[in-house]
Formats: sequence, C-alpha cells, structure tokens
Amino acid sequence: MNTDKLVHRPPYDMSCPVLQVTRGCSHGKCRFCDIQEGKSFNVVPFEEIVEDIEEIAKSATQLTRRIYLAGGNPFILPNDHLIKIFDAVEERIPTVNSYGGFARITDFAKKTDEELAELAARGVTDITIGAESGWDELLEFMEKGQTSQDLIEQGKRLHAAGIRYTFFYLAGLAGAGKGQQNALESARVFSEAKPDRILIVTLTPAKNWPLAEDIASGAWVPYGEREAAEEIRTFIANLTCHTNIIASHDSDVIRFDGGIPQNQQGMIELMDNYIPKINEDAARRFRNLIHKATF
Repeated sequence: MNTDKLVHRPPYDMSCPVLQVTRGCSHGKCRFCDIQEGKSFNVVPFEEIVEDIEEIAKSATQLTRRIYLAGGNPFILPNDHLIKIFDAVEERIPTVNSYGGFARITDFAKKTDEELAELAARGVTDITIGAESGWDELLEFMEKGQTSQDLIEQGKRLHAAGIRYTFFYLAGLAGAGKGQQNALESARVFSEAKPDRILIVTLTPAKNWPLAEDIASGAWVPYGEREAAEEIRTFIANLTCHTNIIASHDSDVIRFDGGIPQNQQGMIELMDNYIPKINEDAARRFRNLIHKATF
C-alpha cells in the first residue's frame, strides 16, 4: 500500500478504507499546522492508486460502502481525475457508493455548480473542511488563505449540490485575550454557513510550527486553559444554525457532543459546571502530554 504512515481523519471516517490520492496540502502556509509537515503537495500516480484499490478490494466485504480519500485536500483534483478514481474503485469494489476526505473551502470555489453536483451524484459527501475560524483578522494573521465569505458562499454551494460537510473550529487559535471575539465572529459565520457538523479541537502549538516564531516575538500570546474553555462555551452559546457538535479530540479538556439547538443548553450547563474546576497547571500538563507544546 502507498498510504502515508500517519493518516489524519475524523472520528466518523475511522472505520472505512483509506485511499491515498494526494500528499501534502496545496496551500501549505497556515502558521498553526503541521499535519502535512515535510510533504510537498503532489498527486499520487494513478497506477499506484489502482494498486491500492486492488489491495483494498482483497479485504472488502458487502459492508464496504465508503472510501476515505487521504491527503491534505484531495478535492482540489479536477473532477475528471476524481471520477476516474471513483470508476476504478467501483469497478473493483461495487458496494462502494460514498467518498469522504479533508478539504480546503477554497477547493470548491474552483469548481462549477455542475461539477459539485457531479461529485454529489458520485457519492461525495460528509467531507471535512478546515474552517478553523470565521474571524477574518485571525484568518489573515494565520495565513489561512480563505475568508469568512468563502466559508459562507462555498458552504451554501455545497449544500445546494447535496454535499454534507463538517467544519473544524480551532479553539485557542486567536491567543490570549482574543478568544471571545473569535468565538462570536466564528459563531456568526458558521451559523450562516450551516455546516452539518462542527468538530471542536483545541490548538496545541509545537516548536516546529511557524507559530512558534510568533510566540517568541510576542506577536501571538498563548491562551489560558480556562480561557479556551470559555471560548468554546461562547461559541456554542451563539450558534443559531441546526448542526451537531463533536468535542472529543485528545486536545479538548472538556469532551462532549450534542445537537444544536436541541442539546445547546445542556452543553452550556455542562461547561458552566466544569469551567470553574479547571486547574490551569494540571490542564497545561495534560496538553504537553498530547503534543510537546511551545508553552
């Protein structure tokens, strides 16, 4: 198999086979990211993809319905290339009718409405998008290469095409003293974009990230653990769209999930009960166990 040794994927895609179609991220400039570290963006040769499909087919069963396309943002590939991959999969594993993977929101701005509809018809759905924040000032500082308007406009186009999608929200990204503004701006933008799910992850900077330079220079000041939890509470409290929250990542000091609006008040009450009990030093030690952080 030509799959990367470490493949990042969301909890709802953990059980499906992984098919490596790209490597690295086509943007590769975000100051807070090391997921694709050391990997220049490239497209896996089609012959290698077919070899991997044939390997997956050997262990496929009648329950094999979905394939996870691995790579930083595989949906940047032209539709004709993606369709060629789907055809190769379904020729060898006829039970497959669904495809997921990570994406940048700007990947879809490059596709026409007809191309999005074509992807939906071939089973592309429940894709996971690294939104991180809806605050334009922060997105610019972090060199994310997208705007809040991109999230709203492309999110609406995806839904119009029939493609479900998930946004990541990265708590702590704004740094000390700015979490509340990030939460409010992001809740407003996410509510307008209406993602089907929101995955909440808490930032844990590492020494090899570009953000480490900002910490050293004072351009970015690390958040406090209680501050990050309060940011998440504000974000959830101000969401006005129907969506589902998953806060179950190793980086999350408080873990929970639920629907908006039906479980919104319950999640808020859970956090109100837990936040005063957060021990800053203990929570920071926990974070350093997850990832050798810069603070």
